Amino acid sequence: MKLSEQAEKVLMKIQHIEVLETLSPWEAGRAFYEKFIPLAGEKETVFQISENELLNEGHRVRLRTYRPNDQDRSPFIIYFHGGWFNAGNLETHDTPLRRLANLSQTVIIAIDYRLAPEHPFPAGLNDCEFAVKWIIENASFLNLNPNKITIAGDSAGGALAATIAGKFREIVNAQLLIYPVTDNSLKTASWKEFQDGPLLDLKGGIQAWDWYLPGPAHRDNPDAVPLLADDLQDLPSAFVAVAEYDPLRDEGILYAEKLKTSSISVTLKLYKGTTHGFFQMGGFIDDTEVLMQDVAEFIKNQNSL
Repeated sequence: MKLSEQAEKVLMKIQHIEVLETLSPWEAGRAFYEKFIPLAGEKETVFQISENELLNEGHRVRLRTYRPNDQDRSPFIIYFHGGWFNAGNLETHDTPLRRLANLSQTVIIAIDYRLAPEHPFPAGLNDCEFAVKWIIENASFLNLNPNKITIAGDSAGGALAATIAGKFREIVNAQLLIYPVTDNSLKTASWKEFQDGPLLDLKGGIQAWDWYLPGPAHRDNPDAVPLLADDLQDLPSAFVAVAEYDPLRDEGILYAEKLKTSSISVTLKLYKGTTHGFFQMGGFIDDTEVLMQDVAEFIKNQNSL
């Protein structure tokens, strides 16, 4: 197998993205990531999109809700965006979340959490936990079903989702992890194979973890590094997606296997010929739709239990 022609074309487009040279490294990374938005294709119309703003210890936490229908007490997904813990926002994931809401016919609530390096761990995780608690406590007001909850995220958002799913395991039904970050060692076979990319590289991975965990205090904290978690009993069923040409591939697989050893029901899917980030590349990569369909089916099955 080799990288698909569609993925190759997207990577060529990404290589031509330019950002201002006057920006700080993390600001440049955010600007670069935001220029991925057109790769997701056209934005679908969703029945209703609304926003809320919460204050967590004086810090603003924005929520965007995608409601695909007028169903009462809807099942819902709480979603944490990717971006190596230092980039990404509600806009970078708006297009794919619109599509996923419509396909799954499930409400999606996206969380805009604080980012490193200005706000290293555990600031972003605290925002996510605060928002989830608020959503659950206000489920009736929000016309949501508190007995049908999925926690989801991609890449760094997958790390946050894995940890949050553990913290709320008594009430969460499912977890959806799309090429999740789970390990800060950066020593798996896929990191060695793809240390120079495509898309992610080892230098960037080291920098991202240094910004997120700037001191030694949290380097072994399972809340930051899901693969280090040992308390995996009674976690919700999981869908784990990994991309073939992704340095994060093996750590996603390792986390899925670790869940299985704790008797957690896991659906693990490898998307061949694809690279990291393809969830946001639906305008160019057909396998994005395959992933969307697989995820929608998983969510519908979980909601039917």
